[in-house]
Amino acid sequence: MDAKVSVSLLIEKLQDFLRGQAATSNPLFKKKVQTTINNLHSFEQFLQDAEDREALSGCWSMNDQTVGRVLKAIYSADDATDTLLIRNELQQIRFRRRENQTSPFIFSLTSLCSHILFIHEMKKFMNEVRRLVKKKEKAVTWDINATTSRLLSFENDHEYVSRWLFLEETDYFVGPEQKMNELFIRLKPHDFPKVIAVVGEGGLGKTTLVTTLYNRVDVRRNFTNRAWVQVPSLFDARYVLADILRQINQVELVVESTLSEDELMVRIGELLNGGRCLIVLEGVGVESSQILATLLNSSQFDARIIITTRIILNLPYQATYLTLRLGRLNEEQSWKLFLNKVRMAEADYMTNNSQLITFKKQILKVCGGLPSAIVLLAGLLSTKRQDYDDWYRVIVRASNNKGDILALSYHDLPSEIKPCFLYMGIFPRKAEIPVRRLIHLWVAEGFVMPSDPEKTNHEDVAERCFKELVIRNMIQVRRKSDGSPKTCYMPGFLYDFFSSKAEAVGFFHTSCVSTDKQSELAAVRRLAAHSGMINNFPSAFLQNLRSFVAFNTQIHAGDVGMFLNKIISNRGFGLLYMLDLEGLYKPMLSDDVLRKLIHLKYLGLRSTFIDSLPDAVASLPCLETLDVKHTNISNVIHIDKAEKLRHLYLFENSSDKVRLDLRSITNLQTLCGVNIESLSELTELQKLTRLGKLKLTGPGNMIGSKEMSECISKLTKLQFLKLRCKDNSYISLDLSLKEHEYLRDLYLVGQLVQEGFDNLFPPYLRKLTLLSSRINVNDQLLVLGQLPHLNILRLFCDSYFGQQLIFPSEAFPNLLILKLRSLPNLEEWIVEEGAMKYLNRLEIRDCEHLKQPQGLVNLKFLKELVITNMTMGFGEAVEEILRGRNVYQSSIKVGPWGGLGGTEWSYMPKGGIVEIVINHGDIIDSLSFKSVYANKEAESSINFGGEGGNKTQLISIDWPEEYLTSISGTTGKFYTIESCVESLTFYTNWHTHGPFGSSKGTHFSLPIENRVIVGFHGRAGLYIDAIGVYQKTATSIQGHFMTSKVYQSSTEVGPWGGLGGTRWSYMPKGGIVEKIINHGEIIDSLSVKSVCANNVAESSSNFSGKGGNKTQDFMDELAGKFMDAIGVYQNAATSIQGQFMTPKVRIMIFFLMQ
Repeated sequence: MDAKVSVSLLIEKLQDFLRGQAATSNPLFKKKVQTTINNLHSFEQFLQDAEDREALSGCWSMNDQTVGRVLKAIYSADDATDTLLIRNELQQIRFRRRENQTSPFIFSLTSLCSHILFIHEMKKFMNEVRRLVKKKEKAVTWDINATTSRLLSFENDHEYVSRWLFLEETDYFVGPEQKMNELFIRLKPHDFPKVIAVVGEGGLGKTTLVTTLYNRVDVRRNFTNRAWVQVPSLFDARYVLADILRQINQVELVVESTLSEDELMVRIGELLNGGRCLIVLEGVGVESSQILATLLNSSQFDARIIITTRIILNLPYQATYLTLRLGRLNEEQSWKLFLNKVRMAEADYMTNNSQLITFKKQILKVCGGLPSAIVLLAGLLSTKRQDYDDWYRVIVRASNNKGDILALSYHDLPSEIKPCFLYMGIFPRKAEIPVRRLIHLWVAEGFVMPSDPEKTNHEDVAERCFKELVIRNMIQVRRKSDGSPKTCYMPGFLYDFFSSKAEAVGFFHTSCVSTDKQSELAAVRRLAAHSGMINNFPSAFLQNLRSFVAFNTQIHAGDVGMFLNKIISNRGFGLLYMLDLEGLYKPMLSDDVLRKLIHLKYLGLRSTFIDSLPDAVASLPCLETLDVKHTNISNVIHIDKAEKLRHLYLFENSSDKVRLDLRSITNLQTLCGVNIESLSELTELQKLTRLGKLKLTGPGNMIGSKEMSECISKLTKLQFLKLRCKDNSYISLDLSLKEHEYLRDLYLVGQLVQEGFDNLFPPYLRKLTLLSSRINVNDQLLVLGQLPHLNILRLFCDSYFGQQLIFPSEAFPNLLILKLRSLPNLEEWIVEEGAMKYLNRLEIRDCEHLKQPQGLVNLKFLKELVITNMTMGFGEAVEEILRGRNVYQSSIKVGPWGGLGGTEWSYMPKGGIVEIVINHGDIIDSLSFKSVYANKEAESSINFGGEGGNKTQLISIDWPEEYLTSISGTTGKFYTIESCVESLTFYTNWHTHGPFGSSKGTHFSLPIENRVIVGFHGRAGLYIDAIGVYQKTATSIQGHFMTSKVYQSSTEVGPWGGLGGTRWSYMPKGGIVEKIINHGEIIDSLSVKSVCANNVAESSSNFSGKGGNKTQDFMDELAGKFMDAIGVYQNAATSIQGQFMTPKVRIMIFFLMQ
């Protein structure tokens, strides 16, 4: 666990204490502290030896009980140390403020008492350590000459960067599609049991299978009410029912504690009111199966239920219970998955690694077809050299460990990464964690320590640990459009094992622990609020709390204040050093409480929308990170005494309210959203030589001043720089960044001075955004083309004023993404062969004078092209250039309409959209889509938005004959959300669907022109904050459909007539071009002719008899056109009158059915 890291931190604290003045005044106490440090060094070596033994064997050297005792002993020693340090600091503060009017004798006596208590606790700690060491030394013998190599991959692999950049995130569920189809079929018929158990051992992909089914559009259509509940290990039937009630009806967010289980079931039944409901209960165990059986078979509880479990449930109601078993992969599937996760192609494996071929049989045997074992072993081997000896050692350890790949993967981790990995278990299962947040939390916990702080900071080490875990397949990531990681989560099978193990030994606790179990817990050190009340822990359990992270956004503001008061109630101060309330709505924080948290290092208030920041925050002596982004802070605050502050995130919209005394904040590494108003602030800013990330806002005369240029030139450790003028005036930026070798991301708003343009940009720049630069010479812009590491270039509003843009051969050698937006004078753009040879995404927007670009055909790796607000001719010209290429071509991005909340989302399918699911109440809560490829494969999107909405609507689109043409809707304010999408209406070439939601706010609409909607984009969080569309020309869409072999979603209508004869059917692969009708007084026979995509004609047989004295042949005007509809009506004599309708021809027909 984090034993070794905690001991190292404890040693560092005591060494810092000895270097201070407090210990030197008492030589005897100083000697005792030094003895303690020496003992801790010995214990640290003992722990290191234990880790080495575990790495060699791949097995746990200590059981959970022993690990728990070790951590408890270390935490007790750490508590005693922090208590000593805080008491000493408080005494010094009172002495300096002259608050302590006692005599020097009493002051010394108080210090002596603190020293005695500390020595007493350290003796207890060392006695416990000696017992543990003695016990382990008797039990363990091992090869002292054996060695292990557990360096981080980035320290031992020159190919690390390339492997990190091209990682692919794929699901762990790998297996036959029939399992998915079987589960889906069992949901449909009414005569099947309502409870289905998906059974299989851990790591087979049960959750992934059910999640995929749960999010399918057709499942949402059949089940308008859905709920997904993770059954807690400490099972509480009432908790499960309350969670179901909340998910079915968002009004029930707070469920009365007085409601019994029966009353909850009645309320759920009333809400369902005959509607179909699907409930998933994830992780059902033995202890919960019997109670669930009673509840779920109640007459009040009418729903279809899917249970995921590792056991064969012994339910008393066997008639209402079916089992779907998941099995392991066969050898072919296993090997395919292994090569994918070890990031090695089959050809490379066979050709370049002939020695490694011998391991295939052993690898398959060790993994035994278990997807989780395959993924982990592949990740572990991917950190080793592709060398026979290195792979042999790993595979032997895996074989000796009886296939326990989880333990082997964990023990192979370097020491500093182990607590980082375990800490991810503190988050809710499958929760997507912002990487930014995770990195700061790791640092605040003290898990990462740079070997040389002058060369490497804590965040750099944390990022490397993060990348190591990704390479090892121990965490999954979601990436931004530029490829950088955005969010991450621990895979379910790892979470289930390690989260419970870490909580069992006291590494952390969660607030969902039931009160009757709290007597078994030791004092809480790390606490996460997942669900339930945060005040269900007694004060005694919280006295040594170091970190609190909130994930339950429904926590009341007042509860936060009560909780913090509990932490300081006994001692009069708290040991808390991390308080993360991100996402809670306006938590109550008092000055009195915060002043007593003097060791607080991290305060996360992002997205809390608080109106003011307590004054006490400015004087917290240990504060390192303060995040108040996305808040409503309007009071003037002074951050002048937080001398250790390293990261400061302000909300740009209110940054002019914040005043900084930069003279005392000399350790800053991140400064985002700050407003600079005076030259004196610039003078102090240039002294912050450790800054790595800087976002500045200010008036034009400050941003464009000579002093600003001189200031930036001295901040040579910058990795990210953004300069923005808040009054939108044109300014002149005279910068020289040639010496900024660490600068990777640059965002500049302002006119760039022509002189010295060659020295403006740093040599290792990867991402560049320019606005209002007013570059008017192509040669100047080509300076950017010579930057060898540039991956992303964004030329926004007025950044280029020239009429012609030429990218010569070999320019932009590593550019991946190019965005051109609002370049008012640009008319001609030429891309020579060899320029931007690796470009895969191109966006062009609002360049109204730009004509047909030349040379786009040379962009061999282009995969996505987005054109927004360009002329129709431009879109058609580009489409013609790229015709036949596998490119999302000529899609025009329109919108979005709505607010700025949430995060960006986008859905651009390769096929046609056939279904849209809208979840809504008074606003649009979420959207999801389904599309069909040309090969008839269906693709369902994820759910964009939140889980709310009491109504679910399904739109079915008969693609390719029917397609989306337009949308309209309204946007407006919803509670604290300034603007979100209130209502939506969707239009196709055949139908109008909606409106959905409430049409109260500001109306928006998309003009219905010769355009087809091929995708959607916008912003979403708990709701759909904004929505926009991707369009293509209708002619290109229709041309695509005419050559497509897909006729999905065809609807069988009729037949009209009698029951005689035999059934006939004609469904051609192409378009119908000719119809022959033989008739007299009745219709005697029909025959049809069609043309396939390859222009090959196909004629049907003659349906029915040979009678009829008249023959009608319809072909000339109908050839090559779709039959849009048949309109009919039937009378009592079964005669039928109808119309064949096409775009140009309407032919009346009269006949009687056969």
